[in-house]
Amino acid sequence: MKISSIGNILVPTDRMKQWSVFLSLSLVLAALSACEKKAEIKVYRVSKAPLEEPQPEQQSAMPTNAASPPMPGGLAPAVPARDSAAPQIKWKTPEGWTEVPPSSMRYASFKAGSDSKIDISIVTFPGEGGSDGDNVNRWRQQIGLPPMSPAAVASQVVPLKGADATFSTVDIASADVRTIAAWTRRDGHVWFVKATGPGAAVEKEKSHFVKFVESVRF
Repeated sequence: MKISSIGNILVPTDRMKQWSVFLSLSLVLAALSACEKKAEIKVYRVSKAPLEEPQPEQQSAMPTNAASPPMPGGLAPAVPARDSAAPQIKWKTPEGWTEVPPSSMRYASFKAGSDSKIDISIVTFPGEGGSDGDNVNRWRQQIGLPPMSPAAVASQVVPLKGADATFSTVDIASADVRTIAAWTRRDGHVWFVKATGPGAAVEKEKSHFVKFVESVRF
């Protein structure tokens, strides 16, 4: 048996070979362990990514119901609400307005103004439908305006007496877009009527919008 030396210590050659193999295996195992730790960290980070994905888009528009026979006095029956528990309402459509198929979130939709640039909607929800301040600030945000305090919102709300209910109304405008909204709470539901479009076009239709809201019957 051959003898090798480490420093002043004599070590058999065969044992030296075993020692070298042991050191090599230890280094390999250490490297594999480091790789596994890195892989675990990567898997943890990927699992968080879906939380940052955007919300899905709204559903597409629902099919249009067949037209109902005209009612006396020009009052049009409303398109059935998405909320089956909501009462049916009716109204008198102003001249120049065109009723269009509502989206899945709307009770009814209309277009008005030159080139149909004004969008008019009726929306209903069970319950209170949020506070007036929250709703008005949401509409302000939609046209690029900053939020207001509840007291400031309340100072801009004007009552409008309709055929069967009194509506609260607000008129808000940014540099390019204007929104007129009216809402009322009745029989466990909140009803929103809203017109949005270019400022000048909405101004021309404001009187029609007021008459439209006044004509709503529950």
